[in-house]
Amino acid sequence: MNALTLAIASIRSRAMHATLCMAAVAAGIALLCAVFLFSESVSSGFARNAKGIDIIVGTKGSPLQLVLSSVYHADVPAGNIDEHDLEHLKHMPQIRSAIPLALGDNYKGFRMVGTTPDYLDLYKATFAKGKVFAAPFETVAGADTGLSVGDKIAVTHGFSADGDDVHDDHLYTITGVLNPTGTVLDKLLTSRVESVQQLHAGHEHHHDHDEEDEDYEEDEVDHEHEADRHEESHEHDEHHHDENGSAFTHQITAVILKVRSPVDLMNLPRKINESSELMAAVPSYEMARFTKSLGIGRQLIVVLATGFVVLSALMLWATLSSGLALRRYDLAVLRVLGASPRRLAATVIAEALLISGCGALIGVVLGHGIAYMAVSSIEGLRGLVLPSVLLMPRMMDIGFILLVLIAGLGAAMVPSFNAARTDIAKLLARGRT
Repeated sequence: MNALTLAIASIRSRAMHATLCMAAVAAGIALLCAVFLFSESVSSGFARNAKGIDIIVGTKGSPLQLVLSSVYHADVPAGNIDEHDLEHLKHMPQIRSAIPLALGDNYKGFRMVGTTPDYLDLYKATFAKGKVFAAPFETVAGADTGLSVGDKIAVTHGFSADGDDVHDDHLYTITGVLNPTGTVLDKLLTSRVESVQQLHAGHEHHHDHDEEDEDYEEDEVDHEHEADRHEESHEHDEHHHDENGSAFTHQITAVILKVRSPVDLMNLPRKINESSELMAAVPSYEMARFTKSLGIGRQLIVVLATGFVVLSALMLWATLSSGLALRRYDLAVLRVLGASPRRLAATVIAEALLISGCGALIGVVLGHGIAYMAVSSIEGLRGLVLPSVLLMPRMMDIGFILLVLIAGLGAAMVPSFNAARTDIAKLLARGRT
């Protein structure tokens, strides 16, 4: 019988101890694997979605909130900026291109983004069907929205899918559906900036009239006061209408900037922040700070998982040592039958490698599954992370398995040395007792 066959027979004879060792190894590796996969996928998702975006500009407030709300669409914007700020940014010599973003509505949780076709080019989007928006209230749907070309939709004011303030006076028409990009664009609806502006201007104007009507009924003003009020309202409306008579607020939420050189990327945000009412943030810098702040939680989990691996190595050492004490007579018999000391040592080592290796393999599979389920269940990560990628093997998996095999080999050193030094005469004289 070779060392592998003897090791398998030994494991079967002490199945409970071997299973506990495998479970401890699997738990530690599963935690390590899941943490590293989750962290790596989130970091790569942040980088993938911010690729090509040098600077994001919006209203004064939190830089991180600006990045999360306007780049990753995972937060609520702090406010809007005037459209003339966009024109000013476009004419700055350091800026190569400026893409406006107008936010404020959603359709079943999918955000409506007023922008230009350049925003689609930013993510190298291609069309599965249809074409890009060209006129107001024409819309391009992301791959995850479930919409089809020709669908007409009414968006809801705000970012909550459960909102009841529906803009049903203007319907958007889907003119195109994008192929999956693996970015946040997959869960967005994009249209012209004018669509969002016109819809919100009409929405505000409608509410202004409702409030005026309520004041009129409550105060019971006379006809002269009513006439003055309507005249003021008429002047106010004229002030907010463009040449075509359409109501616009002339505001946008943010502007995506691409600069001409690395030097401009370093200096321009500070210049904008110091010389205007706008705020400029660099997505890569803000997300690096954000992920660093989350590093403490990751470190704690890594320490916990490493503890599981160390514990499993100690359990394996204890199992091999106790098993060796119980099998000393059997080992002496094997020596009499011709087994060399080297073969007895190899049997113990093979047993350790089988237990640790099987535990590591189970742990790696569980780790991928845990990471996949975690990412799939977090709504805020949709579009940022590709869950299917988490199921694919990584070079990291080989590293985890080798780590556990080395730990198992270390745990087997002392028991294998003791097995090789089995005293045949003494053990046979004592018998099994």
